[in-house]
Amino acid sequence: MEDIILLGLGGHAHSVVDSIEQAGKYNIIGFLDAEAMQGKRFRDYPVVGTDDRLQEYFEKGIRNAFITIGYMGYGNIRNHLYKQLKDIGYIVPNIIDAAAVVSKNARLGQGIFIGKRAVVNANAQIGEMCIINTGAIVEHDCVIGKFSHIAVGSVLCGGVSIGEQTLIGANATVIQERKIGSGCIIGAGITIRKDVEENSMVADVKIIRIRRGGHGIDTSLSKWCAA
Repeated sequence: MEDIILLGLGGHAHSVVDSIEQAGKYNIIGFLDAEAMQGKRFRDYPVVGTDDRLQEYFEKGIRNAFITIGYMGYGNIRNHLYKQLKDIGYIVPNIIDAAAVVSKNARLGQGIFIGKRAVVNANAQIGEMCIINTGAIVEHDCVIGKFSHIAVGSVLCGGVSIGEQTLIGANATVIQERKIGSGCIIGAGITIRKDVEENSMVADVKIIRIRRGGHGIDTSLSKWCAA
């Protein structure tokens, strides 16, 4: 088995570890995480340093790394870590659960996670660093931009287009041929019947424009979410 190091020990990491173990292709060395997480572990896998040690592990011969931090529509940490990995020279593989169904005609970028019982159908295109989470359905001819997250149980009907860094919430449905721009958040359980402009949040029947700065969504988002 090839060695792999994982970045981020949170809830999403638990799902990724399970899928890696089932596939039997990689030997998990451990996690890199923040200083506050040093000394912690998940099952047999300890936190073995911060991302400052990425170069060190690469020089020790570890060539595979995977980002196990989830994406819930906020911030750019996954983008930053991915660039850091690629600049060093790491391979960022796709982790596809054994229970997922992925068409041989689908086109996948790098660093993608596809969870249990997810379906990626014919001619779908998924950009790098996307998460297609447990039970999500990406139907034929869908296009998903990089760094987006299709959350648990959500459904993209045929020919849907999703921009970059967009979150489709749990059990949401996007009707066929609809277009959702980059930087959007689609709330859990929402059905999208019309196109959605970039940097929009759809919660219930409201569409809220998201103000983004250099570090992602600004702090006023929490006020909007509570409204």
